[in-house]
This record gives sequence, structure tokens and C-alpha cells, in this order.
Amino acid sequence: MLRALLRSGNTQFAKDFADAARQQPQLSGRATMVWTRGDGKPVHYRRGTTDLGLINSILLKREGAGEYWLPDEVPHGTILDIGGNIGVTSRYLAHRFPKAKIHTFEPVPTNVAVLRDNAAAVSSVTVHPYGLGQENGSFTLQPNSDDLRNQGNFSLTAQKEGVTGVQVEVRAVADVLKDSNITQVDIIKIDTEGAEWDILSAIPPEVLSRVSWIYGELHTESIANPTAFKLLDYLSQWFVIDVHKPLQKQNFNFDACNKAIAGQFREFRRRHSKARF
Repeated sequence: MLRALLRSGNTQFAKDFADAARQQPQLSGRATMVWTRGDGKPVHYRRGTTDLGLINSILLKREGAGEYWLPDEVPHGTILDIGGNIGVTSRYLAHRFPKAKIHTFEPVPTNVAVLRDNAAAVSSVTVHPYGLGQENGSFTLQPNSDDLRNQGNFSLTAQKEGVTGVQVEVRAVADVLKDSNITQVDIIKIDTEGAEWDILSAIPPEVLSRVSWIYGELHTESIANPTAFKLLDYLSQWFVIDVHKPLQKQNFNFDACNKAIAGQFREFRRRHSKARF
């Protein structure tokens, strides 16, 4: 609790963080904290959930230590935040790269409700309330964890019998880019609970091959099937790839730096969050 207080400067957030770190949190409902180390505006979250861990690992770490920090020299005019969750990463990237245009994609309605509130604080973020894929359609997503705190993560690949899912809209990546008049993408952050291959392989090669940096998570479901390695092999045409797995985390982190600029960043290694609580 003390560390959360020192980082956030907010007593209520520190109490909420300590509660959410329990296996059975006692608090619920929506709350806000002001991001004093960042844009100085309120950040919305759901008490008793992993939202607080996201805020801690993405917004509250010191400069350069945040989970999605990248050097200034990485081109960043247009950013896709695929798997936007409640918008914490988009808020971070909007502050880190104030001139960037950020498009965040999130299909789960309960996440979108919080995402819209968080995106409203900055004009550079456009919310797309649907998922991305190879073609237009709808899918049933299920919670990706039995942990009741993990309200934000839903998966297409981790399907279980007897578990109630949520129906979500998915749109073809190529159509979305065309309709949004996006011809150049500089950074892609992706965290889609195992759907990374389906999404990234559907981006037109003439767009994907010119992306400067792709980073995110490779989930255990995609590693088991094994689309994760298929994805890395596909990306290796254009990117230098680094994969890292913290001991305390179930999933792998990956970075893909375009070969055209990789020489500038030989010494750079992104700091990966070991644990969010």
C-alpha cells in the first residue's frame, strides 16, 4: 500500500490497490484517481479488479520504467492500441507521444464503458468499440481467468463449457484501416488474449512491413496451438524480434523492431512488468 501511495500520491487509490491485491477484494464500483505524474487528469477504474494493477504498471512507474515506454526516436505519428481494455495504455501513449494519433480497439462492452471515460480526457485518442480480425463478424468471448478480479480480459481461444460469454463485434482490419484513412502505422501495441496472429496477419503487408515497432503479449493459448511461433516467424520478414518471459507472469512479452531502424536501438531493452500486484 505504501508503494502505491508514494507512486500515485492518492490515499484512496492506495487503499483500493491494496484491496485489489487480495484474492477476494472487498471493494467494488467505479472510482477515479488523478494522474499527477502524467497528464494531471482523472483516470477511471473499477475497484476490486486488475484495473488497478494496469494503472500501477503502466502509469505509475518512473520515467523509462513503464511497461510500454519507448524511446523518443521511434517514429510515432500513428499508433494502434489493439486490445485497449479500459484505455490505460492509450492514455499513457497519448502523454508519452503528445503529437501522435492513437486508435484504440476494444470489443468488450464493460471495458468500453470505462475506456470512453478515460479517452475523453485526451483529444488524440479515437475509440473503436469493436475487435479486429480477418473478416467482419461476431464472436463469443469468455473470461480468460477464474479470478473474479480479472474483469477486463476475455478470450476467443480459452473457451470452457458452462461459462457464460459475451457476444462482440469484429471488423476486418483491412476495411477498418481503409475506412479510417490510415495508410501509415508507426507503432502497434497488441494484447488480445491469444488472437494476435489472426489480427496482425490480416494487416495488409504494405502497411505492416512499414510499422516501426510492435509490442505486446503472447498468451499461453496461442503458444500451445502454436500460432504464437507462427506469428513471430511471419513478422521476422521485416522485424528484429525479442521475446521475454518474466518468472512471475504466465504470458510472454515480445517486441518487434523494424529492420530498417533496428540499428538505432541495439542497446535498448524494454522494461517488462514482473507482476502488476
